[in-house]
This record gives sequence, structure tokens and C-alpha cells, in this order.
Amino acid sequence: MAFLEVRNLTKDFGGIVANNDVSFSIEEGEIVGLIGPNGAGKTTLFNCIVGYYRPDGGRVIFRGRDITGWKPFQTAREGIGRTFQLMRAA
Repeated sequence: MAFLEVRNLTKDFGGIVANNDVSFSIEEGEIVGLIGPNGAGKTTLFNCIVGYYRPDGGRVIFRGRDITGWKPFQTAREGIGRTFQLMRAA
């Protein structure tokens, strides 16, 4: 069983598709990276996983439990969180 699994996740904003049928799985202890250009949908994907956005399609499975569409406080209680990059002008 995967630690985190994303199955066929789709999210669009008024016809603009940010994530289209995204699927992957991560095993416990595995270290992975997500790279891509600005506007590729990386942040949208994370927001769907942690509950800031509700996916339009697909599933998010964490430790064998379907957490799709959960609110951020619910995913945090299960152990999923995120931080935000702080930008400062020097």
C-alpha cells in the first residue's frame, strides 16, 4: 500500500486546466521532488492534496484512506501539512 497516492486528479479553473488526470504514488520513507515551470500546476496539485482546493475529479489516498475533498484542518490532523515560501525584497 502506498503512503500517498494520487489517482487521476483533475482540477480546472473556469475552463483553464491546471491538473489533468495526474496519477502517482509515494512509498513511506521515499523522497521525491516535483518540478516544472511557472504555471505548470505544482501548487494547485499540493493545494488539492492538503485540502485548500477540492479536485474536480480523481482521488487522494493517504495511508489507505480516501482524503479527497477534506478540509485543511482535517488533513493536518492526519499528518499532512504544507508551508508557504516567504518572499522578501532585499
